[in-house]
Amino acid sequence: MKKRTVSILKLTFIYIVSIGFVLILLPYSNGILHAKEEVIKFDTNKDGKIDQLVYLDAGGKVFKVENDGNADGIMDRFQYYENGKPVRVERDLDFNQKIDCRDFIKDGKRVRQEKDSTGNGNADQIIYFDKKENPLKIEKDSTGDAYFDTIIYFDKGVIASSTKDTKADGKINVWETYQNGKRFERKEDMDSDRLVEKVILFDGEGLVKEIRMDSDKSGNMDTFRFFEKGDIVLQKKDMDYDGWFETVIIFKNGKIYEEQKDSNNDKVFDITLKFKNEKPFYQEKDTDFDKTADFFCDFDSNGLPAVIREDSRYTGKIDRTRYFEKGEISKMEYDSQGDGFIDQITFFKDSKPSLQTLDENKDSKPDIKIFFNKKGEKQKVESDTDYNGKPDTWQYYENEKIVRLEKDENENGAVDHKLYFDKNENRIKLLTDQDHNGRFETTQWFNRKSWDVVIETDIDGDKNTDTRHFYKDGILRVKEIDENADGKPDLVEYYDKDKKLVKSKEDVGYTGILNTIWYYDGKQQAVRAEKDVDGDGRIDTWFYYDKDRVTRVEEDSNHDGKPDIWEEYDESEAIVKKSKDLDYDGIADVIEDKSNCENKSDK
Repeated sequence: MKKRTVSILKLTFIYIVSIGFVLILLPYSNGILHAKEEVIKFDTNKDGKIDQLVYLDAGGKVFKVENDGNADGIMDRFQYYENGKPVRVERDLDFNQKIDCRDFIKDGKRVRQEKDSTGNGNADQIIYFDKKENPLKIEKDSTGDAYFDTIIYFDKGVIASSTKDTKADGKINVWETYQNGKRFERKEDMDSDRLVEKVILFDGEGLVKEIRMDSDKSGNMDTFRFFEKGDIVLQKKDMDYDGWFETVIIFKNGKIYEEQKDSNNDKVFDITLKFKNEKPFYQEKDTDFDKTADFFCDFDSNGLPAVIREDSRYTGKIDRTRYFEKGEISKMEYDSQGDGFIDQITFFKDSKPSLQTLDENKDSKPDIKIFFNKKGEKQKVESDTDYNGKPDTWQYYENEKIVRLEKDENENGAVDHKLYFDKNENRIKLLTDQDHNGRFETTQWFNRKSWDVVIETDIDGDKNTDTRHFYKDGILRVKEIDENADGKPDLVEYYDKDKKLVKSKEDVGYTGILNTIWYYDGKQQAVRAEKDVDGDGRIDTWFYYDKDRVTRVEEDSNHDGKPDIWEEYDESEAIVKKSKDLDYDGIADVIEDKSNCENKSDK
């Protein structure tokens, strides 16, 4: 503003000299002009070019003076008179043949100046002068919208205060005060809510000394910046207004040097971030707030993370290290057991895992390899379960869920177990090559209704199940055996929850149907059997046992569902008695006693 005041004084001086020069000419012009207007031409700098025109009215009085200030042959300054006194001066300051500055004069003194800095024909700055021609007030249109949004006030020619309406909404939102012609304080209300959210204080040299800000628009100042000789040296933030600054930033030579944060408001800084060339280069964190750093980050020259070391278990030992390239993670090393040995290494591509290796036996060789797809989803797991350097187990995944597991149990290079899963990772079936000949002869089903496991075996490889075992709650409850390889069970055994045989069905003679049913007692000894001898689907023979020996046999010879022949046996299973019902009335008609070789008839 001091420069602006000097400029105004210079213009005033030029104005006085110009008036004086014209007044000197007046006596001479009176002798020349008579009854009409006349123009007198002058070459004031003697360069052979007319650079001043003085216009006289019919009475010989000057009413206008034109000057060419830059000797380009075009008049750029115009001074107007009324009654012989100057009243207005118009100038083309940028020599584009357009008037952009007008001074208004009263009683020989300038009272107002209007400037058009954009050349649109409208004044965008008006200066008002006091009786001593000192600036009194300046109005400015800083946006070219014909609205004077900035007002500057002077006291005895020295700037005292100013206001601004930066939104052109008719509301002042910036206030500035001055002391000794230099800015002292600036207040800002940029959202026009009548709450000042920024205060700037200046030192005696007019340089910024302190800035106070209400960053959350709560009506409370929460951020404070401090300056020395115009350079920022410190910033503090108190976001909960308790008097404790949770964030402190230190600056050196006007550049950010260190930032400290109290992230949990326990009045202890738990994050420290250091900068070099205004970019972060080192950071420490105390993530569990025990006053001991457990997170350490080194940054590259671009201020991006390069290496992060962590004590994730808070034991005082680094157990996880992450490496970055251009800010994207490329590798991670992890001590998953917390014993000081790095046993897990993960490699990344495009910030997503591509391969992970695990060293379970700590021989510095990976025992497990986990492969990922482009989305970072697990696709395959390859394991060396006996640590002999050869993979023997493979797991396959879709959408992060296991779908198949394969195992080479005898490590001959061929898979001998295949376990399949459904979309919910429930087991479906397990195929097993028991004799390692490349053929899976056993299938275990895990999704059979009412059964936990059903085991099927094709021993001879004819694609027909030879045995089938049904389990419930881990106990065998049903067993099926196909002895003649016709695809049909020839023997079916049933067991109770105590694993005891209670019943069996048998195809005696390989007829294609289970024609004999056996019943067993608690000692798994046969007590009774039923047989469909003619294969018509109806029981026609009954056998009774005692301690695994037959004691009686009953037969239905006419297929009416009732026995009509009875046989009794001794302890050696020799027949001792045979009876027949000849008329099928349920009563024996003929009885043969084999013990004494007698025949009897009851009818």
